[in-house]
Amino acid sequence: MNGLFKERLDTVFIRRGISTHRRVRRLLQKHNVCVNGSRVLESGFRLNLTLDKISIDGIKKNLAPDIYLMMNKQADSICSTKDDGLYKTVYSFVPKKYFEYAKENSLQKIHTVGRLDTDTEGLLIFTTNGDFSHSLANPLFHVKKTYYVELEKTESEAQRKILEEKFSEGFFIPEEKNEKEFISRPSILEWNSESSCRLTITEGKFHQVKRMFSAQGNKVVFLKRISIGSLALDEKLAPGNSRELSNEELSLLFK
Repeated sequence: MNGLFKERLDTVFIRRGISTHRRVRRLLQKHNVCVNGSRVLESGFRLNLTLDKISIDGIKKNLAPDIYLMMNKQADSICSTKDDGLYKTVYSFVPKKYFEYAKENSLQKIHTVGRLDTDTEGLLIFTTNGDFSHSLANPLFHVKKTYYVELEKTESEAQRKILEEKFSEGFFIPEEKNEKEFISRPSILEWNSESSCRLTITEGKFHQVKRMFSAQGNKVVFLKRISIGSLALDEKLAPGNSRELSNEELSLLFK
């Protein structure tokens, strides 16, 4: 069990409609709630829905595990539930069996964890677990997101070093459309060549990567997310394809 993705028992019970925030402690005190045959009294007890067996007063609870998918998002697709007439929605690439599974087991709707721009490719996570997606996308949790970037203009060796330092400190990003200006958090810029690099950030503002390079006088011409946390995109996945994440891979997202 070590290293596998686990969830708090109280959040599992709340999401499945077994109890409420107010009553979950009372449920544990008044009823015989067991995980793998051992009684649980702590609402913060962590369990794995794929492996652990749960019962309440001797009655087995078959709680279907949530859906966790990795997709290699293809360019010219949108992270919206509806087709806008120009581009396909990323949801149209998700196999129908997952939507049917979610409905049959009364899970939350399948949704993306954050978004990628229409022309951005790479790692995109889908889930039915709202608490999980909130934790992964919330900038307060400082989850790392790494992108492969190709730029319009080449940068000299001296300028590349200057940019590395600027990105590591954070800098002013002007407003764009209805999005406010902000100071970027420290990030890690690693150069592959004079015009390509890897950028690791821990936040996800509107068009952030593009705006960061634009603020430094360059333009992003290709962008691909290659990892979240310590989980790298499976390069065997063709653009638009997806697969389920293992428990080990889920734990890597927060490392």
